[in-house]
Amino acid sequence: MNIFHFEKVHKAVTKATVFASSVFMASDVLSQDATVEEIVVTAQKKSENLQNVPISVSTLSATELDNLNIKDFADYVLQLPSASATQRRPGQGQIFMRGISDGGNSNQSLQGPAVAIYLDESPVTMIGDNLDVHVYDIERVEALSGPQGTLYGAASQAGNLKIITNKPSSEFDAGANLSSEFTSGGDDSTMIEGFVNIPLSNNMALRFVGFSDEDGGYIDSVLDSITFPYSGITRTNEVFVEDNFNDAVKEGYRAALRVDLNDNWQVDANFMGQDTETDGVWDHNPDKLGKYKVGRFYDDTTHDEWDRFSLSVTGDLGFADLTFTTSSLERDFEVLSDYSHYSIDGFVEAYYTCYSYYFGPCVDPRIQFENDTHQEFDTTEIRLASKSDGMFNWIVGAFMTENETAYDSQWHVPQINPDAAVPGSKDLYYQTDQVRYEEESAVFGELYIQLNDKTEITLGHRSFDNETSLKGFVGTIWWPNSIYGSSTRPDNVNSKFDGSDSISKFNISYQATENAMVYATVSEGYRPGGTNRTTQLGATYDADFLTNYEFGFKTILMDGRMRLNGAAYTMEWDDIQLGWFDSSISLLGLVDNIGAAQSMGFEIDSQIILSDRLSATFAFAKNDAVLTENYVLRGNTEAYKDQDLPFTPDTKGNIGLTAEISDTSRIDFNYAFVAGMYNDLFFDDREFQDSYGIGNLSYTMDVSDQASIQLYFDNVFDEVAELYINSEDIQRLTTVNRPRTFGIKYSWKMN
Repeated sequence: MNIFHFEKVHKAVTKATVFASSVFMASDVLSQDATVEEIVVTAQKKSENLQNVPISVSTLSATELDNLNIKDFADYVLQLPSASATQRRPGQGQIFMRGISDGGNSNQSLQGPAVAIYLDESPVTMIGDNLDVHVYDIERVEALSGPQGTLYGAASQAGNLKIITNKPSSEFDAGANLSSEFTSGGDDSTMIEGFVNIPLSNNMALRFVGFSDEDGGYIDSVLDSITFPYSGITRTNEVFVEDNFNDAVKEGYRAALRVDLNDNWQVDANFMGQDTETDGVWDHNPDKLGKYKVGRFYDDTTHDEWDRFSLSVTGDLGFADLTFTTSSLERDFEVLSDYSHYSIDGFVEAYYTCYSYYFGPCVDPRIQFENDTHQEFDTTEIRLASKSDGMFNWIVGAFMTENETAYDSQWHVPQINPDAAVPGSKDLYYQTDQVRYEEESAVFGELYIQLNDKTEITLGHRSFDNETSLKGFVGTIWWPNSIYGSSTRPDNVNSKFDGSDSISKFNISYQATENAMVYATVSEGYRPGGTNRTTQLGATYDADFLTNYEFGFKTILMDGRMRLNGAAYTMEWDDIQLGWFDSSISLLGLVDNIGAAQSMGFEIDSQIILSDRLSATFAFAKNDAVLTENYVLRGNTEAYKDQDLPFTPDTKGNIGLTAEISDTSRIDFNYAFVAGMYNDLFFDDREFQDSYGIGNLSYTMDVSDQASIQLYFDNVFDEVAELYINSEDIQRLTTVNRPRTFGIKYSWKMN
């Protein structure tokens, strides 16, 4: 940790100490029976006490989610020390764990992510644009660090994130939240959330959830100009000038049915959907235009709509518990984005808008990017878990998924001569219109051997087969169809990958005392192979694998008043799937298996009851993720041995304090800090993103047995954080967080 990072952490601790000192006088003497609450997780696909699970797991309970006002992807990732993320705007998030990052990828033709996301029992992992599920009526969030491949399969290479919803219960219950927020220099925000749980009979219940979240903007689209070097054309953006233009509206529902068929069998059916619309961007250009200001030359909007059905059947077969789960997700995702600055440094002017020999005089080369995506994501899993009290226990299962992603990415140049456009279009200088189909089947299992009262060994294995295909068109007027060729657009992509492999896991745990366990693990994770759109670098790429060597501990200390868990690890990442673009090789982004990396670090988390009225939490991760060999492309070294992997902060953590001022009121303080990191793997392109810390403060008061009012400050120190430095469209922009926000929330719950 360098001096600058140390000072950031020191400031965080100082702020927390000052807060603790200010409220400690309100605390009573510690009771003899005060203990930390038991946390139940499903990390091993069964309900267990967190302290008995030999896996590094971070959790956010329903209470923590509510107290911290967590409502989306960015909020909960900030609170997970082993995780980092990039997210340019809602619905476009990518998550990394333990430093395992190739830089991420939002191109749906390229490699998939290294962290899987599960919603209840089924994966919902997407390339680049993961579901930004609204967090309300959520039982908990679990972050499983390190490879989880044997039980969770593809993409659980570096870890797994699980969002677990509340299920219907046998008693009538209802609740609602109403909140308003006032952002410094921005527009106001409002949110309404509610649920009702209705028993239909002695063995059947329904649970309905609904929400509407309107976020006001805080980025100004200001007057700006752009001059294109080849033609000398200058354009201004008066039409797109607007204050606080980055607003978002998110609405959704959930309807869950639980039926107890008898004492041993249960059925859960769940329908849920969400609709998100955004305007503007969450980037600013502080160096040129000022803080929270940006210049845009075309529309920036998204519309993300998805619906999901899932069904789970659980039952007792006597010798084992059976779980069958299936899910079907459909999603339509539409994006419009200003891409005008790409014309400054690309080939647009020279070959499309200013090639007078073929296409006449120079015209305005500004670009409006459009992407229309339709996804269908179907999964099925069946598994058996033994119920023996003897030496041997086991879990075995089979899994299958079929995913189809149809996407049409279009680069519009409205002023282009139609003769220069993609065949069959009016104004496209480039287009990718493809269907990506992925199918995977797997069998998996873990064997648990209880050697004695204190020692257990786990042996895990997963065998998988996967197929990936790409079909459709990619190109321009020049390629693959010459301007002298057909006037219709040819389908020129038809490639397929078919592969199979397996991974394994070994774990040994030792229960030293009733409240202390240590464990050691060697485990593997993988990303399945795939196919490129061209054979210029190889038609396919293979699966890449990660091997994890980990030692961890789980403890309850101070007579039950403190939970302290931790893990240290070394992970080896081989034959990395790396997506990149090099116009000297191909006009297309390609994926290759190249290079190797290592990630070493440790993570700890703790909860401590300081008195009857004061408790604290602390979580911290230290990580060193680097390449272990040069990345060489066609004789050129593009990244170097010992170079940091992108989006991998050396340190990340958070401190939380809760002080009960009286029997009906409390204060909560949370400070999360993130060390600086690089934004790219390629040495010549990468920039260093500064470290930052976000503090949140709230005061909650019960106004009746069923209602409370919360006053809160998010980003109380008004930190301007560099969440992501982006140069994807040539213009350098920085994704920035919301300024200091004051909010008031009214909560009511019948039960």
